[in-house]
Amino acid sequence: MKKEEFISLLADAKINKKEFAEIANIPYGTVNGWGVSRKGVTLEIPNWVKPFLHYYKRSKHLDYLLGEICGRADGI
Repeated sequence: MKKEEFISLLADAKINKKEFAEIANIPYGTVNGWGVSRKGVTLEIPNWVKPFLHYYKRSKHLDYLLGEICGRADGI
């Protein structure tokens, strides 16, 4: 995945890099370095990130729906 796609997926999930790092329990510096070239080498974005963000977004949506159905703010 390219850095632009990663940024787009974060925006779609309505989170930023810092929030993603906290959710995924990864140092922010690591996440911030993904897709950046240093000395001719680009730090690749791990393959698990795309499905992680997909399921994170889906989970937030389902939590919202559950909250609407059950009438609870936390959705649980």
